[in-house]
Amino acid sequence: MKEKLKAMYQSGVIDMNGLLKAVERDWVTMEDVIEIVGEDNSLAVIKAAKIAEISKSCNAIIVAGIDLELTQGAVHFNLSIEDQANIANLFRVVELGGTEFPYQSDGGVCRLYTATEIAQIYIAAQTLITTQTTYHNALKAYVQSLDGAEEISAVTYGMTLPEPYLSEMNAKLAVAQAQMNAIMAKLGN
Repeated sequence: MKEKLKAMYQSGVIDMNGLLKAVERDWVTMEDVIEIVGEDNSLAVIKAAKIAEISKSCNAIIVAGIDLELTQGAVHFNLSIEDQANIANLFRVVELGGTEFPYQSDGGVCRLYTATEIAQIYIAAQTLITTQTTYHNALKAYVQSLDGAEEISAVTYGMTLPEPYLSEMNAKLAVAQAQMNAIMAKLGN
């Protein structure tokens, strides 16, 4: 398999991401990938693998969703791409003046949610998505700045970011929070 992937890489049929997917599927090892792309490119392989790892972690946290305490008790909403679109559509109903709308939470039954509840669901979902993607992007930038394989390998999703990445992320999240507050104020909640 390694020789086949090497030929595909050299001919441009697959790129670094394709090689990393082969590692994910246990077709080859990271060492095989480094051999395929050459030792001179090993740092790029390690960075790409770490970025793929943190992207996967970010996505898993987002898709896992949110738990909210609403008028009828605790409710869980997963945030797959489809559910994100559904929640955005629910919120659009509220923006257009709707006062309630049916929806089914993850593992729940379809029920009517009030405009206030829909706004709460939307704000909680967007806050999680924005927080995780902003953190992911800052962590990715941090990984890109590193020059050593050991430093890169030590990076984990969820770690505290070093400066200036932490301050930059917090500034962006403060803007996002101010916008969420403005939305809630506009809706009167």
